[in-house]
Amino acid sequence: MTYREGWIDVNQVPTRVQTWGGWIEDSLGESSGSDIIIFIPGNPGITSFYHNFLSSLHQELGVPVWIACHTGHEVPPKSSKLKFPQDPNLYDMSGQVAHKLSFIKSFAPANRKLILIGHSLGAKIVSELLKDEQVAKNVKKCFLLMPTLERIAQTPNGKFLSRLLAYFMSVILFLAWVFSHFSHKCRVFLISGWFYLTRQHNVDSHCMDAVCILTLPSVLRRVFNLALDEMEKILELDIEVLNSNWRKMHVYFARKDGWAPLSYMDSLKQAFPDINAKVLGEQFRHVFVLDNPEEMADLLASQMKTDIKSS
Repeated sequence: MTYREGWIDVNQVPTRVQTWGGWIEDSLGESSGSDIIIFIPGNPGITSFYHNFLSSLHQELGVPVWIACHTGHEVPPKSSKLKFPQDPNLYDMSGQVAHKLSFIKSFAPANRKLILIGHSLGAKIVSELLKDEQVAKNVKKCFLLMPTLERIAQTPNGKFLSRLLAYFMSVILFLAWVFSHFSHKCRVFLISGWFYLTRQHNVDSHCMDAVCILTLPSVLRRVFNLALDEMEKILELDIEVLNSNWRKMHVYFARKDGWAPLSYMDSLKQAFPDINAKVLGEQFRHVFVLDNPEEMADLLASQMKTDIKSS
């Protein structure tokens, strides 16, 4: 497995990229097949959350796997001298879609077919990317995991977060600022304690690093602002784009999900009765990366092997 990560400029914004099976600027050999898997994260869009999941997926398939962080959700090292532009439009939902579109068009080889995976908000971004004719033509399959495709503000978690941020956003950001002044070792210790109290004892080091990044005030502010933008803009199902692309999609819902409840799978199936939509086993939650990333990778790899053989 060839793993590499680095920082690049995408659509004016410093962007952390992680790859398995070939860097984005490498010439990919024929041995790695004719596909590239590009993963679009949820919110927060911090790449380290998905490290074990994507590493396992690459090991199963041997296909190049790429992920780029969301704009503003990871902070480049000071030595890089990379700076974030001030334009707020680069960090909202439309900005995230434009960012991923630029990433794909800048680096994905034209002679390779794309397999897009989107988790949560990432699933909605995938559907927006399919509105681009060039991207849609080059996409072989889409895997949408716990997708927030509609009415996110009306979900239990959406309602809770809206109320929380309406009254306590400034307080939370202040506490994050205080927390950011602790040593890294102290922050890791406290985060580990929080996971232990919530009975998540086996959180890996990559997810721990991701939580440390998330608690940076500048990152947390952009994560909250993006969440509020999602709830304002993700309304009804986008029937037009789904109508053109549902045959390419595999959609997976968790049994208990405060962001993408099973009633939303029912509305998706009502609109598209033959779409490949499934309910996952009890062990899978919306935040599957904290619990069983390797098991999710096995599940997707099994389906992808079938798709690759049949193409």
